[in-house]
Amino acid sequence: MTRAPHARRSRRRGLSAAALTTAALSLLTGVTAASAAPLTPPAHTPTAAKAAAAPRFAANRLDIAMQAQENTNWCWAASGNTIATWFGRNYTQNQFCNAAFNRQQGSTCPNDQATLGNVQTALTWMGINSGSYVTGWLRPGTVQSEIDARRPVETRIQWSSGGGHMHVVYGYDTDRNWIYWGDPWAANSRYNWGDFDYYVNGSSFSWTHSLYRIGA
Repeated sequence: MTRAPHARRSRRRGLSAAALTTAALSLLTGVTAASAAPLTPPAHTPTAAKAAAAPRFAANRLDIAMQAQENTNWCWAASGNTIATWFGRNYTQNQFCNAAFNRQQGSTCPNDQATLGNVQTALTWMGINSGSYVTGWLRPGTVQSEIDARRPVETRIQWSSGGGHMHVVYGYDTDRNWIYWGDPWAANSRYNWGDFDYYVNGSSFSWTHSLYRIGA
């Protein structure tokens, strides 16, 4: 599941007019890019509905405490446990791992790879709504909705050179078309940001799976 990743922080700001138009249209849609596929100017007198709607921001970041993974294959456990901690739980990565595989607590969990489905199992064990697991990336509007609802997103990426890894998406900036993600790999920066299109399909990796609506 995890390998020593290449440096991949991107601060590219220069977008073409076409790219900006695409990003703006994506923000208006706010739908997911794939179906579920588990693996083994307000008005002066707003209506009640408008008044009750969640606020929208140009930029928003959640103050997560991104964990470093304790074993080489535990990117999924470190990311999932980061989200569990965000929701007020206090478990170790080993406990998270045991819960993910329905193993007895108190034993040493093996350094195994896992899917976002295993992450859901652990979250359910912790009493957290395990969210929706989908194949593919989430549109900018969906990411914005999740962050504004104070729900981090766990993502799975595929390295261009082979192998996978998992992150926690915790913020966005619509003016810059940025996405913010936490990386559990011990040698990497814990908090990262870059162009949204780069994160979806860049030169180093592509976004392949998503776990969102966690805790909804």
